[in-house]
Amino acid sequence: MHPRTEPIAVSGGAIPTAVLGPEDASQLAALVVVPSIFGPAPDLLERLSEFEERALIVVPDPFWRTVGGVVPYDQHEAAIARLRGFELRRCIEDLSAVVDWARARAGGRLVGLGICFGGPFVMRFAAERKLDGVVTWHGSRMEDHLERAARIVCPLRLHFGGADPITPPDVIEKIRSVFASHPDVSIVVHPGADHGFSHDGRAYDADACRSGLDAVGELLGP
Repeated sequence: MHPRTEPIAVSGGAIPTAVLGPEDASQLAALVVVPSIFGPAPDLLERLSEFEERALIVVPDPFWRTVGGVVPYDQHEAAIARLRGFELRRCIEDLSAVVDWARARAGGRLVGLGICFGGPFVMRFAAERKLDGVVTWHGSRMEDHLERAARIVCPLRLHFGGADPITPPDVIEKIRSVFASHPDVSIVVHPGADHGFSHDGRAYDADACRSGLDAVGELLGP
């Protein structure tokens, strides 16, 4: 794995990103990842590195305007604390700029991966027709953003934990019902998996994580 830093210019500064993949991605797909509240963690980059020969992978730091960087998974309160003063509008603008940056550099499909906190963001960008595919891993509060669902036409691969208290079964069923008429959606519930199943540590679930990675690979294409 050889991540590099690419600051992407936005209003008021530059959003720091970790980038994997070839410098010249003009013939490749791209993957824009909106991470969880813990930020662009090393284990996330390591997992995504399996795609670095076939895609441009961009993982921005959504919290750079407040308290940026990576917060360890066992410091949940610290991760929550940096949401204080967090400006949603500015974050949407920042992440939209990252999507545009990736689109300009890659020649193939542009897929969004939203993890926990990142789930609603990739759904928003899909509704705006900025993405060619969406994957979510234990997306949080997605049920609060379903008013855009009818505008999403790209493939969706939504992965949830069956034992996730943040997205319990009734919420998953609500999401499933909203996308029932979508032509290309897969909603996968992993039995026994908790919230944060892709994160190293207590909640990690190897089977759920592998399935989520396979969904990314499917949408990126060969």
